[in-house]
Amino acid sequence: MNKFLAEKLVEIEQITKEMGLDPYPINYEVVPQEVMLEVISYGLPTRARHWSYGQAYDYQKMQGEMGFSKIYEVVLNNNPSYAFLLDTNSDVANTMVCAHVVGHVHFFKHNYMFKKTDNKMVYHAAERAQRIEEYIEKYGINAVEKVMDMGFAMDKAIDWHKGVSRKRYGGPKKVLKETSFDEYDDVLGDGDLSHREILHSAGFPPHPEYDLLWFLTEYAPLESWQRDIFTIIREESYYFYPQYMTKIMNEGFASFIHAEMMLNIPSLSSKDYIDFCKIHERVVQPGANKLNINPYFLGFSILGDVKKRWDEKFENDESEINGMEKIYEIIDTENDVSFVRNYLTKELAEDLQLFAYRKLKNRNGDEIIKITSLDLEEIAESIVGDLYNYRAPSICVTKASQTGLELEHHSIDIGTLDEKHLEKVMEYLYEIWSSPINLKTIDENGEEIHYTYDELGFSG
Repeated sequence: MNKFLAEKLVEIEQITKEMGLDPYPINYEVVPQEVMLEVISYGLPTRARHWSYGQAYDYQKMQGEMGFSKIYEVVLNNNPSYAFLLDTNSDVANTMVCAHVVGHVHFFKHNYMFKKTDNKMVYHAAERAQRIEEYIEKYGINAVEKVMDMGFAMDKAIDWHKGVSRKRYGGPKKVLKETSFDEYDDVLGDGDLSHREILHSAGFPPHPEYDLLWFLTEYAPLESWQRDIFTIIREESYYFYPQYMTKIMNEGFASFIHAEMMLNIPSLSSKDYIDFCKIHERVVQPGANKLNINPYFLGFSILGDVKKRWDEKFENDESEINGMEKIYEIIDTENDVSFVRNYLTKELAEDLQLFAYRKLKNRNGDEIIKITSLDLEEIAESIVGDLYNYRAPSICVTKASQTGLELEHHSIDIGTLDEKHLEKVMEYLYEIWSSPINLKTIDENGEEIHYTYDELGFSG
């Protein structure tokens, strides 16, 4: 880190205290683009290797080279936190990034959703990556990657409210059964014939189970190393979920904080401040796509409006807290769904030219966009209505026994299932459970349909 940035960090730390911010300790590292891309692609500095991360790396690299995205920083939810700054950013840009990071890390420490997350994940992920390397050495890369493929195919099927740590519910009796399914044995590395425990109850599970990886980890006939891999993938999915559910708030708050801080760094020259304003404008612009609003812009705009309104309330003795105190309260207690529903006003929605819309098909089968409403509630729902469950289909296990698994798809409102992906997931479940897999859903016309995967393959 050069002298300019080191001096600015001292000032940022002082302003952090003056503003009443309370982040974890932050370790800043200035790194080349290759390191930055690796952290973005893996989500963590060290994580078990998998082909999908290489795919993400290539995508991020291509986006940057084609000018579609600009990387300024990566910051990790950890105590202490780690922030990576790009060495090709200007000194002023990295000063802004350091201030931006303070906002993120305060958010990680205080927002209620992050209270449930592992704030030592950087270290735990490295330990887990080492365990998976040992599995690769023992069982081979193909077997381990296949189990990881299975886990990643279902990693968004979690039940956040039940938490990452759960006790087994009262289970059914189990019996031993011989099996020799070739596909299953190939994946699990078993011999031609093995004994395994089979669920033997018609009333199991006792309630619909949405956390598929947890259910399979606890009740499927997995080897200990496969169970460990599923557990690792599931725990990392829970770690990232709050970041997904608070992106508008988190980026908006970090942008709001860096704007406040940069205004109050005394050693910035007029030229430095003008350079900052140009960068800030690019960060919080609404975006060219009216259907995909920039979360930085939306969060920053709502928080700015909140500060203005609560400062007025405070001055008029209508509120015991001022605008900044109200923002801190919001950061502690809301997620994106409640944030947008509670604090996006009709006036702000009109000013930002927001609208609710639907994607339809015309007579030729081409997709068209139809604006459906300018009503505030409907606009808010169009922004956040499908955030739950990682924007993934909500599928639960309704019945499990030695005769198979019965599944139901419940999130019809966010779209019908993609058959190609569904077939692969059901194939994985069939390999794991070694019995037929049935799934009930509803098509776009509201008609109930059933999909099955058994010894004959996929059918629907």
